[in-house]
Amino acid sequence: MQDWFSLQQLCYGFSGMQESRPTLEGLEQVLDLIASDPSIPPNYSDWIRASLRSGGWKNRILSYVLDHAPSKTVRPSLLDVGAQFGSLAVYAAKLGCRAAAVDYGPFAKVYREIAADYGVDYKECDVGSERLPFPDSVFDFATYTDVLEHHSFSSKRVLLEIHRVLVPGGRLILMTPNHASIYNRVKLLFGYSVNDDFDYFFETCAAQETYGGHHREYTREEVKSALRGTQFQVLECRIVEQDLGPLVRYLRRHRTQSDVPSRYRDVLLCALGKIWTPLHLPFGRWIWAVGEKEKGR
Repeated sequence: MQDWFSLQQLCYGFSGMQESRPTLEGLEQVLDLIASDPSIPPNYSDWIRASLRSGGWKNRILSYVLDHAPSKTVRPSLLDVGAQFGSLAVYAAKLGCRAAAVDYGPFAKVYREIAADYGVDYKECDVGSERLPFPDSVFDFATYTDVLEHHSFSSKRVLLEIHRVLVPGGRLILMTPNHASIYNRVKLLFGYSVNDDFDYFFETCAAQETYGGHHREYTREEVKSALRGTQFQVLECRIVEQDLGPLVRYLRRHRTQSDVPSRYRDVLLCALGKIWTPLHLPFGRWIWAVGEKEKGR
């Protein structure tokens, strides 16, 4: 990994700021760092900070990486596939990981230089048509979260590429919406669509060559099949719900009258998730899966 993670990259930007465990405060600081960068479009700042609402996922992932690192003396290496503005990889670097990221188009062009300032090797890559720009067997972990449902193509090619760049015994952490959630079932029961908002898709995005929203969501069994079909051993595949803490923290800091209905809706859905999760019912909104590359490969 030394070819991709120079000492300067690893230390630049976070000297004296290392943390031992991910926290909401730490994640919020990372989001503020990125949102405050003068090179990003002004209208992106609020969107970046608003991602704290679901920031519990990032901290859950990073806690998993730290807890399952293959060595206590060597920093784990992590690749974030579909990194957007790079906050997961940047926070991983702040926590001492050797972090890399890939995305394409506007995301990569805007954010890769910002991420590089904080020790992240952010490369531009269209995973739908290109190989990941890394050699075989170089990463301990890969993250693929809130991404595969946006693909207009089969996710098989991406999963095979992730498998290729992981070391033997390396792990993929995958998260995606649960197509079979209780919320989708109730919508269908009452005749509503479970797809993205129709006006947004049909009118707002009419000029786009490729729609950027959800093309295909997955069930838990489909995620398991996708992992097994790309040579991963499935270590975990379960239904989870969004953490309430990050959402409450964000809402306390950003109060506007215009989002009151969505604010109460989001809090209610997170609270309901506290019912499904302990009972191990497959009703939550998200699928959490971990796949491992066979150690002998």
